[in-house]
Amino acid sequence: MFTLAICSLVFTSAQAQKQLGGEHNVEVNLTPFGNSPIDGTTIKYRNFLDDDAAFRVSLTVGSSSDTYAYWQAGEFTEENPFEGQDVTSPQLNLMSASSTLGLSLGWEKHFSGTDNLSPYFGVEVAFMTGSNSGTVESWGANDIDNLAQPNVWITWETTNKQSYKSYGLNLLFGADYYFSDAIYVGVEAGLGFGMTNWGNHEIGTNDITAFNIRYNQAFDPTGAGAAIADSYAGALPFSVLDGMQATPFGGGGASYGSPYFYSDYNTVDTQSQVSNTTIGNVFNSAIRVGFLFD
Repeated sequence: MFTLAICSLVFTSAQAQKQLGGEHNVEVNLTPFGNSPIDGTTIKYRNFLDDDAAFRVSLTVGSSSDTYAYWQAGEFTEENPFEGQDVTSPQLNLMSASSTLGLSLGWEKHFSGTDNLSPYFGVEVAFMTGSNSGTVESWGANDIDNLAQPNVWITWETTNKQSYKSYGLNLLFGADYYFSDAIYVGVEAGLGFGMTNWGNHEIGTNDITAFNIRYNQAFDPTGAGAAIADSYAGALPFSVLDGMQATPFGGGGASYGSPYFYSDYNTVDTQSQVSNTTIGNVFNSAIRVGFLFD
């Protein structure tokens, strides 16, 4: 597609027709040298109110999830059974997920340029929200009376979730070059103001007793049923594959598979960022490719 576009640019640009007013426009980002030649996570729509003015809206949608098998410390195998019992550990997984949803609204003022070139400036307001989550499966007792009975142990989960929100106001400059009727490539850059706020990390489990037995070494009814502190401020480390990255509940040493339990944001050995504000360059590094239609 990229090669055909270059050929069209060379051989047909002299006859290309840019917007006249009243058209609609759909645009995606082209990254010919990246892993995904066409980036469809952000789609921009424009409505040309006139040949020199356009309303624009961009929608960004993204979601991903991954599952990894992992080895829990102390698992039982046929070669390493539990005190001679015929019990082996089940398959356990680490799971991570992320999602993004963004919406931008703006307006463009186009200039005469040339027969094929349509330069413009514009303003845009943007909003984006997203979340990340990590889930760790564990296998163990969920009753203090079953600590030595792995035949009745269960698979249970612990989760760590965090969301964020971003706001922006951008002053943009760009240009569209029509190499064929109604088809163009373009570039865009500008100056922008942005602010991001991170929500708290929220720790949860689907079995509080199993959680306390494993991570707090709680072997009495009071400790096994104790509530967990479930919210920690700011953008603390977040990667399900890295195991524990901070102090666990109860102060016991780190062990792989513990999903980021923080004793408190002011006792963790890393700063806990809660917001970010920037004023600086806004640049679309991809090649914008769009199509006009009535």
